[in-house]
Amino acid sequence: MEIKVVIDTNVYISAIFWNGNPRKIIELGRDGKIKIYTSKDIIGEISDVLIRKFKLESYDVERILLDFSSFTILVKPIQSLKIIKQDPDDDKFIECAISCDADYIISGDRHLVNLKEYRGIKIVNPLDFLLIINEHK
Repeated sequence: MEIKVVIDTNVYISAIFWNGNPRKIIELGRDGKIKIYTSKDIIGEISDVLIRKFKLESYDVERILLDFSSFTILVKPIQSLKIIKQDPDDDKFIECAISCDADYIISGDRHLVNLKEYRGIKIVNPLDFLLIINEHK
């Protein structure tokens, strides 16, 4: 069964800088074991965080994003939603997930994870996702 996911910015950032569960999820995508979907808004946020918070040079950010683009699938969200009132920026992950009919949104953000599910899309943290994936093996 093909598993389709949308990954929150915080998971990408953790995967870039540290070993751990977020990196394992990115590697699953790189190895073709899961399909990772993204949008221009998500890519923009990753870029912004890398430059603003981590002070990376734009050249390094471009290299990272180019690497991600080699195994992620870019979609254009078909609708604009207002679901996460505490953090409206998180709506972009739900919009992307609906556009690609994702199975999961993987996030470390409590505003998203506390939602647990939206329109049949499960919202889980990285550890829970890996535990679910291991059950399907």
